[in-house]
Amino acid sequence: MTDDHTDESAFAAPPPDPELMRLESLLGIWRAEERTEDSVLGPGVSVTSAENFSWLEGGYFLVQSYETVFGDEPAQKGVNYWYYDSDAEKFRIIFFSNNGPFTEEGNRYAGSVGDGKLTFEGPARFEYELDDDGKIKVNPDGSISVAWWLRDKTREWAPWMDNTFTKTS
Repeated sequence: MTDDHTDESAFAAPPPDPELMRLESLLGIWRAEERTEDSVLGPGVSVTSAENFSWLEGGYFLVQSYETVFGDEPAQKGVNYWYYDSDAEKFRIIFFSNNGPFTEEGNRYAGSVGDGKLTFEGPARFEYELDDDGKIKVNPDGSISVAWWLRDKTREWAPWMDNTFTKTS
């Protein structure tokens, strides 16, 4: 006698890690206009960015598409996939862009929570403040702030820019 039905629970995925809810504030379409600091990349330049964050169906990945322009350089366009690695207890970002081929060291970030902040390190370093619920903090005016660092000539992190993202929808 054969069993004509399949035990669906054998194929059921676990629910998304609750840590992902820390990222919920990012959902939507954002715009920023700022200026970088002088750095190993050269003198500071104006920077504009348009970014869109949404959950990939299932809720396991936050998908970020972006178009960022530094000074008079061609636009950098790409897609980031944010997720939470439960085993390592770290946030992860893997990204793909038009400004170079994929490399393991150049296209990944790892993030951790500590001291009321969510900090990511990879090719650069960036950091969000967290609110009392542990989610990325939304400023009183509805904007979100993120601070960025680049490594200097001595390989130490040096301030590079502060972004304030304003929600457009």
